[in-house]
Amino acid sequence: MKTSYFGSIKIKGLSDLISISMKPPKYFLNIVKIYKPLCPSYQLVMEYKKSIITEYEYERQYYSTILDCLDPKKVYRELGDDSILLCYEKSGEFCHRRLVAKWFKENLNIDVPEL
Repeated sequence: MKTSYFGSIKIKGLSDLISISMKPPKYFLNIVKIYKPLCPSYQLVMEYKKSIITEYEYERQYYSTILDCLDPKKVYRELGDDSILLCYEKSGEFCHRRLVAKWFKENLNIDVPEL
């Protein structure tokens, strides 16, 4: 498993692309599967983008409303070893796909690197 973002040229032609954003770009609709259990709510995303909440608050809310409600073993099994989790933010920017990677490391001791 790895993570990346929709605009990365590194994912071109790869399979097992999984969107963990509810609305992937239109040009990805036929190439990605959406894994809804890891998708943040629109409200949470907008509160962060509008600077209503901080990164810390976003992380806290994402954990409490999504990750803490899921079984990491089940999620990892459903996604598969070869999956590439995608969202919008470029590498190095704060994003929830890296929170998911951190969650897998904390719970399963599995490293999920950025592609």
